[in-house]
Amino acid sequence: MIGRGRHPFTAPFIAAALAAGGFAAAGCDPAGLPVAGGVASPAVSAPPTSTPPTSTPPATPPVVPRTASAASAELATIPVRAIAGRDPSYERTAFGAAWSDAGSGVADARNGCDTRNDVLKRDARPGTVHFKPGTHECKVTAGTWTSPYTGATLTRTSTIDIDHIVPLGRAWASGAKSWTAVRRLSFANDPDNLVAADRSSNRSKGDLGPSAWRPRRPYQCAYAIRYVHSAKKWSLPISPSDVTALRDMLGTCPAK
Repeated sequence: MIGRGRHPFTAPFIAAALAAGGFAAAGCDPAGLPVAGGVASPAVSAPPTSTPPTSTPPATPPVVPRTASAASAELATIPVRAIAGRDPSYERTAFGAAWSDAGSGVADARNGCDTRNDVLKRDARPGTVHFKPGTHECKVTAGTWTSPYTGATLTRTSTIDIDHIVPLGRAWASGAKSWTAVRRLSFANDPDNLVAADRSSNRSKGDLGPSAWRPRRPYQCAYAIRYVHSAKKWSLPISPSDVTALRDMLGTCPAK
């Protein structure tokens, strides 16, 4: 973990990367997880660079467990404790500048493109993204996205929010308030915990955990797998009611 002497990718997760230039069949999200009515997964990126190259490398697909059984095994290792509702001491600024490229130990950090645009590129339908000229294929101006939370098709970046699957406010109440500023900044910009979603869903979700908010049923499997992974990766506890909800959503995953 960042600031704890261990790199966050050293845990034994199965990479959700695909062969370069290839895409998953319809029915998968950017992590390669099942979604009914699905979204194709983007290709593997080149390694991040510290300065913008001629064009910014493609964004990296999320690195998560690929099956419900693997996620269930992870969930069984996560500490369970009561987590208060919204902590009045939480402020978004505690997690640093929004969509900063200055994170440490997370995918696409310091690649010359801000996190919002990295996720917009990653989650767009293949071949639909347009960029602002002169931005090294960084600034996304148009494309086509499917909000995994509702299934809605989105074509304007102004209608898209980048959602933290484990919300920042919930992470704060779960222990992030004691983290270093660098660790909080990195968590807030970890693509494994981010998804491009419709604005309405993101705002209705807010800082709610899985026991209080769920996406549409076809995305509950992928949502639960990614939520569990982020909690495990960042050593965040999960409340008893959230554990119950996550187990229920993992039960919607296709049999393997």
